[in-house]
Amino acid sequence: MSKSHDPLFAEQRRKHPWIGFLLLLILLIAATLAVVNGINNSRINLLRETVTVPNLPASFESFRILHISDLHGLYFGQHQEQLKAALGSARYDIVCVTGDITGPEGDIGAFEEMMRLFKDKPVYFIPGDEDPSPLVSAPHDSLDPKADYILKAEQAGAVYLDAPVRITRGKHTLWLAPEWIYTLDYEAAETAYQKRYSELKAEERSAERDAALQAVNYQINQLIRIRQARRETLETDVHVALTHHPLQAETLQSLQEWTASENDSYIRTISLVLAGHYVGGQWRIPGLGAVQAPLSAGTGNDGWFPNDKMIMGLSTVMGIPQYISPGLGTSAAIGLPPIRIFNTPAVTILTLTGKLTL
Repeated sequence: MSKSHDPLFAEQRRKHPWIGFLLLLILLIAATLAVVNGINNSRINLLRETVTVPNLPASFESFRILHISDLHGLYFGQHQEQLKAALGSARYDIVCVTGDITGPEGDIGAFEEMMRLFKDKPVYFIPGDEDPSPLVSAPHDSLDPKADYILKAEQAGAVYLDAPVRITRGKHTLWLAPEWIYTLDYEAAETAYQKRYSELKAEERSAERDAALQAVNYQINQLIRIRQARRETLETDVHVALTHHPLQAETLQSLQEWTASENDSYIRTISLVLAGHYVGGQWRIPGLGAVQAPLSAGTGNDGWFPNDKMIMGLSTVMGIPQYISPGLGTSAAIGLPPIRIFNTPAVTILTLTGKLTL
């Protein structure tokens, strides 16, 4: 007798109802994490740090700097209400913005909205690597060589920091300046600009020639402002340097060597560096930290799972305090899709003190 093929006699497959339950559980966890991450990204944390500055003049004791970075054209509420809510009644003396302020194609609208929150506070900013060039040397509508987004930021009340700016309290001075001026070879730059100016003046007039001449004129005048600030600087002055890319030990070492020799009469050291760029690593794993950072962070291991001190927060490099903002937006430079994961946007109030802190 042949074996029956009747399905009634076929061996039934075992059912695994737990597989469906597990898949459902995974989906629920993923959905919950997505909701939590969305809530985290829609608010802003206000962080606080105290920075010890040796020999800080008494008039600048407890001087507070609100540090903002990497807005990337984002709105946190229609009129940046989340930022307003985060700041609340917090006290600070000035606002420093370390770059990447624009959105796509140089849109400055979100920054202009942010400026409405600081009508009674001075705001100083520098461009970032994802902002358009601050100077325009090609023909354009304006007679001013500054880029359109720089002009709009200035019209909103912000100060474009392209040369040192003096802040005075009593008989003492705090200088805000873009980091690059501290290692600027002034004589070489002046020679190059003057040569370029002479070459352009010898050319026939054209829209291209006139636009380039405006840009070179601006750079020559910029050097004059930098030189004047150098002449007025005292060794007892406080220096806060703004940079978009955080400074590495090698850069700070060369800076210190420069200021200790040729430029000793101008500045012996920087008191504090404010930086941005890394946006806290963009993707973070609770308990482990950032997933990746650009190689420029000097983290080793191809930038994977970097030491948080290399990409955010307060650290000391070559004896110089440097604060790297966790930032507000996302960066294309990180190498990860542009979304913050378990990385709440943040701004920071840094309080200067001459006292040693633990």
